[in-house]
Amino acid sequence: FYTGCLIDKIYPNVAQAALDVFSHHGIGVFIPEGQGCCGIPAVSSGDAGSFERLLRYNIEKYSSAGFDYLVTACATCTSTIKKIWPLMADAGSDNALKSKVEKISGKTLDINQFLVSKIGVKLQDGNKTSDKGDAVIITYHDPCHLKKSLGVSSEPRTLIKTNKDYSFKEMPEADWCCGMGGSFNLQYYEISSGIGKRKSGNIKAAGADVVATGCPACMIQISDMLSRANEKITVKHPIEIYAESIKKG
Repeated sequence: FYTGCLIDKIYPNVAQAALDVFSHHGIGVFIPEGQGCCGIPAVSSGDAGSFERLLRYNIEKYSSAGFDYLVTACATCTSTIKKIWPLMADAGSDNALKSKVEKISGKTLDINQFLVSKIGVKLQDGNKTSDKGDAVIITYHDPCHLKKSLGVSSEPRTLIKTNKDYSFKEMPEADWCCGMGGSFNLQYYEISSGIGKRKSGNIKAAGADVVATGCPACMIQISDMLSRANEKITVKHPIEIYAESIKKG
């Protein structure tokens, strides 16, 4: 399991939910001590040297471990490992590194996709979100890296809909960017928040009590925008919603 910086430092509850789910399904988990950043902040700012150092560090951490899949709960980390690691490795002349990167990136999956496509989590009769009028309304925001880079969209919705305590409702423009864009938010906050306000308005338009999203950076942005709009809407990761349903049996 690759935690990623934001889940490790800001959303450890998401990591715990993931571990609870893995345990429920009898999945053995290995988390290397001292795993590093995936490198996306470095490469996004043009610091190729720092990115390569992080890439090599992580490759050595994981190359020595025997595992079937490298699973992450961060859309950006997943996209970086699957798309950018091979791209940057191919740009160099280190064939040994290229081989190791190809092997690891090929085993990498977003946690939503892993649970649905590999473990077989699916909706069954009596195993879907509630239609009761008093149910908590939940909506979902598609992270750019998850839907547009990796094509993962239905899987997180499947996990959410397994929890009968919620009534799922799509928001308008669900796959429009929330405006975070990683370090873009830090450098251009006014533009970022302008995009984010549209997203928070769409969440409110859905009548949601809870909004779920599969990217911790999106969680930060959406939480900020909802707070600034004085909205009492909770932000969660789909794996937290699924973990809740497991605990209740």
